[in-house]
Amino acid sequence: MTFKLGPWMFVMLILCVSLWLVSRHGFRMEYYEIRKQLFSHGYVPETNTVNDTPVKLDIQCVGEMPHKAEDLFCMERPQYLTDFKNPCWYAKEDGKLRLKCVPYYHILGVSKSGTTDLAYRIRAHEDVIGCNDCVGDKESFYWCRRRYGYGIFMDERTPCNFTCFQQMFADAAQKIEQTTTETGFHKMITGDATPSDFSDFRGWPKLPQNMGLEKPVVTTPHLMRHVYADPKFILIFRNPTDRLYSDYMMLDGSSVAAFHEAVSKDIEIEETCMKNHTVEQCLYSMDIARKLRTRIFLGCYSVYMREWLKVFTREQFLILRTEDHDQDPKARLRKVYNYLELNYTEDMLSFVANLPHRRVSKKKIKQGPMLEKTRFLLDNFYSRYKQDLATILQDEKFLWLT
Repeated sequence: MTFKLGPWMFVMLILCVSLWLVSRHGFRMEYYEIRKQLFSHGYVPETNTVNDTPVKLDIQCVGEMPHKAEDLFCMERPQYLTDFKNPCWYAKEDGKLRLKCVPYYHILGVSKSGTTDLAYRIRAHEDVIGCNDCVGDKESFYWCRRRYGYGIFMDERTPCNFTCFQQMFADAAQKIEQTTTETGFHKMITGDATPSDFSDFRGWPKLPQNMGLEKPVVTTPHLMRHVYADPKFILIFRNPTDRLYSDYMMLDGSSVAAFHEAVSKDIEIEETCMKNHTVEQCLYSMDIARKLRTRIFLGCYSVYMREWLKVFTREQFLILRTEDHDQDPKARLRKVYNYLELNYTEDMLSFVANLPHRRVSKKKIKQGPMLEKTRFLLDNFYSRYKQDLATILQDEKFLWLT
C-alpha cells in the first residue's frame, strides 16, 4: 500500500519541521528559508546581511534645480562644537554669531506605536528641550515632507530649507547656550519625534540626485548621514496588524466592517503593484499611496529598516517594541535614558514611567477589536516583512508570534 501526502499535509509537515528547528536551534537561517518559501508572496530581500560598518557616502552635489528639493550635498557638514552635548555650531546671522542646533536624537517611528508617549516622557527630563515650531512640540516633518514642499497631510506648501529646519530649534539653541555645568559644558539637548521620517520616502523624486530614475539612489538616511556626525535614532515597532487598526481609527475609521473592506482593497492594490515592480517602488510611490484607504505600507518595517542600514550601523539605533512597554514601562524608559546618556535617580525614573499614557485611541476602544478575518488577511500580508525584520535584528520577538 502506497501512502501519498496531499498538498495541505505537505504544508503542515513543513511547518512542523520549521517549529522543530526553532525549538532545537533557536532563531536560525533554516527557519527563515522555510518560512520564506511559504509566505514570501514575491518579496525576497536583496541580501540577508546588513551593514555593520560606517558607509562612506560618495554622493555628488547637483545643485539647485527647478521644482526640486534643496540639495544638501552642496552644503558642508556643520563644525559641531565639542563643549556641547547637542550638535550645535556658531554661524553668522545679521552680522552676529548665533548658535545653531539640530536634534541630538530622532524618534524615527513608527506611527501609532507609542512615539508620542515616549517623546513626552523624554521631554519630562530636565535636560531635554522641545522644538519651538513643531507639531505637538515634537514633530518637525522636515526630513519626510516639509523639505519637499509638502504639509503634514501631503498638501502643497513652500519647501522648508535647512535654515528653516534650524529655526524650529532656535528656542532650544538659546536655552542650550545659556545652560552650562560647573566645567562650562552645555549638557542640555533637543530632539525630533517625527514617526514618518522612518518610512515616508514619497518625496524621493524631488531629490536632484534621483532625477529621471525609476527608483531612488538617495533617500532620507543618506541626507541625514551627510548632516549628522553621530546621530541617535530610536525606533518603536508594534505588531503591524494592530498598528494599522489603531492608525485607521485615529485618522478616519468608521467601523470594523469598513476597516476590513479597506484592508482587502489595499492588499489587492499593493500585491498587484508588486507583481510588476519592486517592493520598494510600490511602498515609496506617491501614486500608490493616494489610491490606498489605509497606510498599510507603514507596517512593512523591514524594507525601510534595510534602507537605513545601508547607511548607518545597527549600533546607532535603539529599537524597542510597543508590547514590551506595556509589560514594564520603567525598564523601557531606563533603556532610553541610558541610550541618550541622561542622568536620573530611581525615584525620578519611577515618577516619569508612571505618568499617564498619552494618545490613547478612544475611538478604537469604542469600536472594539477588528474582525478575525481582517486579522488573518493582515497577518498573512505582513508575515514576510516580520520574518525579514526578525532576521535583520536577529530577534524572534519581532515575529510577534505571541
